[in-house]
Amino acid sequence: MKNVIPFSKELDFSTKLSEITSISLEREFEVHDTTIEGNLFVTGDYKSHDVSVNLLPFSFKIPFSIEIPDNIVEDTITLEISDFAYDILEDSKIKVNIELELSGDEKSSEEESESEMLSETPEVNTEEILEMMEEERNEEEEQEEIQSMEVETEEEKVLESVDTDVTHEDEDVVLESVSNEDEYATYHIHLVKDGETVETICTMYNSNVNLLADYNDLTNLTPGEKLIIPNNDES
Repeated sequence: MKNVIPFSKELDFSTKLSEITSISLEREFEVHDTTIEGNLFVTGDYKSHDVSVNLLPFSFKIPFSIEIPDNIVEDTITLEISDFAYDILEDSKIKVNIELELSGDEKSSEEESESEMLSETPEVNTEEILEMMEEERNEEEEQEEIQSMEVETEEEKVLESVDTDVTHEDEDVVLESVSNEDEYATYHIHLVKDGETVETICTMYNSNVNLLADYNDLTNLTPGEKLIIPNNDES
């Protein structure tokens, strides 16, 4: 698609104007979201008197702003000078008449619909977004605190359960074992179940019979019996 945009501008010279000996027109522009912003440059030479042999230079900058049509693809926009003329109005003034040709690919019906939807989208308040994000962050922190408290409560319950299952006599044996053998940092209390053997228990804790025999009586293993299982870093 192509659109022709006409411009007219009166330009005042600093001295008397007798004749334009040369004149040229150039343009520069940038495409923004909804407009094209740029400048037109009118330059050349002129005589201040009919009999003068000296040529005086002139230069004028004409800013412009063009609204981009809704049905044009912004990435394909070009802006060219299609026509240029001038008239001497007074002794020190001229009027330039310029036509710019705006061209580019026309949007499909689907692209136009998307553009209309974006233009109809209400403006978002930045402060409201920040407040919403802060509220969500506070809710997440509160939820994390609740989950942490629940985990700590569950750990306390497990520790209380272990303390209840282990008799004072067992605790004395464990403490004596830890103090006599520096290499053992932790231990397990295992409750023997039906069908379990020393070998299956060793496999379960990656231990061995000789290590268990140092802390337990393995001659008659019965269900319900508690075994001390040292955690040997070298095993």
